[in-house]
Amino acid sequence: MASFTKSIDELKAVFAKEKEEILRDYFTFLRFKSLSADPAFRKDLEACCSWLEHYLQKCQLKVEKWEKKGGAPILFAESKHPDPQKETILLYNHYDVQPVDPIDLWTSPPFEPTVREGEVYARGASDNKGQCFYTIRALKTLLESNDPPAVNIKFLIEGEEEFGSGTLFSLLEEKKERLKADHILIIDSHILAKDRPAITLGARGLVAMTVTLSEASFDLHSGVCGGIVFNPNRALVELLASTHDKDNRVTIPHFYDDIVPISDAEKKLYDLSFDVHGFKEKFGAQPIGVEKGYSPAEAVAFRPTLEINGLAGGYGGAGFKTVIPAQAVAKISCRLVPDQSPEKIGNLVKEYLIAHTPKGISIDVEIHPGKGAGLRTKADSKIAAVMSEAYVEVFQKECARIILGASVPIAAELQRVAGADLILVGVGLSDDRIHSPNEHFGIDRLELGFLTISRVLESLRKS
Repeated sequence: MASFTKSIDELKAVFAKEKEEILRDYFTFLRFKSLSADPAFRKDLEACCSWLEHYLQKCQLKVEKWEKKGGAPILFAESKHPDPQKETILLYNHYDVQPVDPIDLWTSPPFEPTVREGEVYARGASDNKGQCFYTIRALKTLLESNDPPAVNIKFLIEGEEEFGSGTLFSLLEEKKERLKADHILIIDSHILAKDRPAITLGARGLVAMTVTLSEASFDLHSGVCGGIVFNPNRALVELLASTHDKDNRVTIPHFYDDIVPISDAEKKLYDLSFDVHGFKEKFGAQPIGVEKGYSPAEAVAFRPTLEINGLAGGYGGAGFKTVIPAQAVAKISCRLVPDQSPEKIGNLVKEYLIAHTPKGISIDVEIHPGKGAGLRTKADSKIAAVMSEAYVEVFQKECARIILGASVPIAAELQRVAGADLILVGVGLSDDRIHSPNEHFGIDRLELGFLTISRVLESLRKS
């Protein structure tokens, strides 16, 4: 039985003693408008990175800033005196956040953290600044102790996860030796409930694209030209509607060709429970979009999707404007499962859309960079066992195993380059409203994350 430097109660005491400082610094972190998707916020993104760089340096870590022209800077921190005889853990987070639109649906300003009933409301509160910050504080506590860790620590924090991780993808081979590790924790996942911890043993991949249909050189009067031209809005909605059938299956030829069926034995590895009533309460929606033949939990864990993320064309403001738009635009994305190539799927979707666009309408399909493959990780790895034990100790509850329906684009390639066993972890909840207005993260979960990361680093050190 390992004897830890600090007990869970002692770690709780540390958090309680430093809580005012923790919240103050967490709120400072949240105030940075670190949007990676919008070039208008580039200075804010860089300012956030610089603040983090100095913060990590104060935590007794050696910090480097990796930069590439046109991309968001990446921070790489590590133990000041790594020992090649010791195991190495690589921790991953990101400091960029999603756009805040629609702004009018926020109850409080998205970049002014506000506490309501123990929850911190702000863009990035959960994804991923909350999870990043409790990781930093766990490292700070560990590195400032009288018994420093006997495990080498590497810490990677990027600024483009919400925009495809393009810069990090481009630097992986160049930085391959720096990223070598025995274990990887991607701290960007969730648990099943506040009292139901879980480790994540896989995630879906992602490919995203922008589709633009054009006809006229400017918006047309719908009386003068209505009944003559083919409305790009109509063409777009008909085109997108044709990508699914009545059983919620994607109709694009060869979309499912490379999927390896999940065995019953593998299914038993994961928690595939699904609370229909709870889902309705959390999201105000019903699970009616499930592919025929699969349960909702199976659909999220094991099946790919094609989703329409945004539509624009013509006038959508107050009142009315009778126009036929010159252009109609859609943002679409595909969540992918292992063995599906993001490049292949992206091209299949692009070819289908081009082939089915009405004559006389021009189409442009831009496949965005930073595509990521889906992955599964080993259920019996050392890091999976250690993390599960840490959750059990902190939560005093059995730890489940789950698959993340969302994506961390860099995960599969980071695992390959580092040559390490990887799992995804975190204390997010499915109703934290990440990517939506009123994103939030509980102060109690800030503490739970701090405790679990502290304990897993201690456990690796003593094992």
